[in-house]
Amino acid sequence: MSSDPFVFAPLTWQETFKENIPVILTLCNPGMMDRHWEQVSELSGYEIRPDADTTLAQLLSLNLNKHMERMEEIGASAIKEFSLANAMREMKSAWAETLLNFSDYRDTGTYVLKEIEEVQVLLDDHIVKAQTMKGSPFIKPFEDETNAWETKLTSMQDILDEWLKVQATWMYLEPIFSSDDIKAQMPNEARKFEVVDADWRRIMSAAVEDNHALVCTDQPNMLATLKENNVLLEAILKGLNDYLEVKRLFFPRFFFLSNDELLEILSETKDPTRVQPHLKKCFEGIAKLEFDAENRIHAMISAEDEVVKMDNVLVPANANGMVEKWLDEVGQMMLASVRSKTAEGIEAYKKDPRVSWVRQWPGQVVLCVSSFYWTRDMEMTIHEEATVKGSIQR
Repeated sequence: MSSDPFVFAPLTWQETFKENIPVILTLCNPGMMDRHWEQVSELSGYEIRPDADTTLAQLLSLNLNKHMERMEEIGASAIKEFSLANAMREMKSAWAETLLNFSDYRDTGTYVLKEIEEVQVLLDDHIVKAQTMKGSPFIKPFEDETNAWETKLTSMQDILDEWLKVQATWMYLEPIFSSDDIKAQMPNEARKFEVVDADWRRIMSAAVEDNHALVCTDQPNMLATLKENNVLLEAILKGLNDYLEVKRLFFPRFFFLSNDELLEILSETKDPTRVQPHLKKCFEGIAKLEFDAENRIHAMISAEDEVVKMDNVLVPANANGMVEKWLDEVGQMMLASVRSKTAEGIEAYKKDPRVSWVRQWPGQVVLCVSSFYWTRDMEMTIHEEATVKGSIQR
């Protein structure tokens, strides 16, 4: 050791290592890319391109610790960029394994989306992440990639929204427009639905072939097609509602039925017995009608199985598929038949004992005729009493 107080002892290797730690952290940073090594090269004045044979000692010999502050900036930037790159890789890796689920839809020969809640949650989360990444000051090296990825995710979100909207309406309308009777009565709407149905089957067929979410939602012009389909479906629904409104205005008792119940009737106009389950809502006293083998109506039957024969036989086939027309005739015949039965009951009341008479006639006729005779007898009694009192007073 020198006795000269102004001569300092050389640094130990531990002290040298400690002094170079900030530089070492930067040089060994896993996020160091070519762009970062170019910045280090500018500082050292040498072209630095580390490879498998490059040693730490070689790099430290370039005296980079003289540029400590700048080296720390380069290292911090590399770490942040590396973190962003990893986040992007993780998102893309997650979507590479994300599948959409499909199931057969009845006997239509096509499919529908199901159980996509988890996909939508993942999509919402990653859209927020991508937008947050775009706001980072270190995003510049990945800006184009991040913008493209965010565009892909938002496009997927828009497609799924439109896809589910089309699916809900298509599932509602498909059984309706599978009926030849509805097609014949609504030809314009039927043609529009055929366009939507063809697009739907094509999209679902391609999606089922490869159900990876990124592939399913990357079909040519998919978003535009789905938007056009939704416009057509809205027009079909409007036409359908207008059509049902016309039917209800012609036969107001249809207002007691829901759209689905009314459509069930109108979709099978060749089979008048399809009306049976809904008669109780249309006619308070009629639970069902009595049809013969040729689908002609002979009687009306109450919930208590009381049968009232019609004055005339009704033939629904004469209405040429207009359910509302022959049901209106049922209403008119109901009134006429009860009226004629009431008139017959009034005459029979004069001849038959009340006990047997009550058992022979429908309940409504019994009530009406009983009220008729009670009122008549009361009026006669009051009139007679008034006559007697008048005679006494005179």
